[in-house]
Amino acid sequence: MARGLIGTIELMVAVVLAARVTLLGVDNLARGQTAIGAVFLGLAAALLIIEWVAPSPTDIPGALAGRARSALPGGKPPDSSDDD
Repeated sequence: MARGLIGTIELMVAVVLAARVTLLGVDNLARGQTAIGAVFLGLAAALLIIEWVAPSPTDIPGALAGRARSALPGGKPPDSSDDD
């Protein structure tokens, strides 16, 4: 998945935030509060997974248009390379 400059900056911000939440989770695990530590580690993982997988708001209209185009009779998916 290609990322532009803004997408890369957004990912780095998510990594920095997830790192801080991870440290909080590890600290709680070290103090013996395993439930809270596990919750914080799960939140950090979810933050990174959502940032990596979830589409940005600008990608949604293009995806909907592609689905609508392929649903029409005679419509081709945007990635087909048939020249008529």
